[in-house]
Amino acid sequence: MYHGDMIKKPLAVVTMAYNEPEHLQIWRRHYGAQVGEASCYVIDHGSNDGSTDHLGQVNRIRIPRSPQDDERRTRAVGAFCASLLEWYDSVIYSDVDELLLADPAIYPSLTHFAVANSSPVVTATGLDVIHLPNSETDFDYSRPVSIQRQHLRFSSAMCKPVLIRAAVTWAPGFHCCKEVSPQLTAPLFLFHLRYADLASGLRRLNRTRTQPWSSENAGQHQRLLDQDWENMLRNMAGLPIVHPTFDQQDQRLKNWRHAVEQSAIDRNHDQYRLDLHINGTELWHLPERFVGRI
Repeated sequence: MYHGDMIKKPLAVVTMAYNEPEHLQIWRRHYGAQVGEASCYVIDHGSNDGSTDHLGQVNRIRIPRSPQDDERRTRAVGAFCASLLEWYDSVIYSDVDELLLADPAIYPSLTHFAVANSSPVVTATGLDVIHLPNSETDFDYSRPVSIQRQHLRFSSAMCKPVLIRAAVTWAPGFHCCKEVSPQLTAPLFLFHLRYADLASGLRRLNRTRTQPWSSENAGQHQRLLDQDWENMLRNMAGLPIVHPTFDQQDQRLKNWRHAVEQSAIDRNHDQYRLDLHINGTELWHLPERFVGRI
């Protein structure tokens, strides 16, 4: 019997999806290029629209359909990601509408970033991708996001502990984990696509609003009225536009990252270890070196 240490692969990426033909197309394309499709895992929560039927080399794990329950989902995903650490040095979990990218001026891919990073947990800097409906056309999911959308809003709720090298206990929604407070020092960015297109966002909202939920209070942000959601997007689209650098010396970036870290002080025993409502007051124009990379 062979008793030597198994050589692990560097990085796996996991998501969970239910009837997400548009976002899953982007997720597969992005992470397949970053880590290779064979290291991508889709937990299919009972999709019945064919969106998970033809994923190439991406691994599909099918589970029974059930009412949406974020606590149950987080527990299950956490256990699955922990099991993958038997085979991979690091594991990323991202929701299907979240694209992670390490600063391309430093790292050619997420795999290179993971190999160079020894932290047990890495928290990304969270950015909402914002559609400007008055000046930008409808979104084409077959084309790169950053060719079509280049305006971002900082969001503490998207500053998630996304890369792990040891098992963690995520809070519902994966916004934080019990083991560590958020440290936003890594040049790792999370691009959240929920607000990247008005028309498709309203279509998706109609599905999430009408699907079964575990309780009447669950997922309220996924069950808004159309007009309320559109008003929210248009308000974000009207913020003033500035041009950050997104390097480690960018003072705007430092200030917002610091605000998130400060919000975690004295929250060690809270379910959410940071303030989830720290939102940018400007739109940040995507620096040129990121364009074409997401």
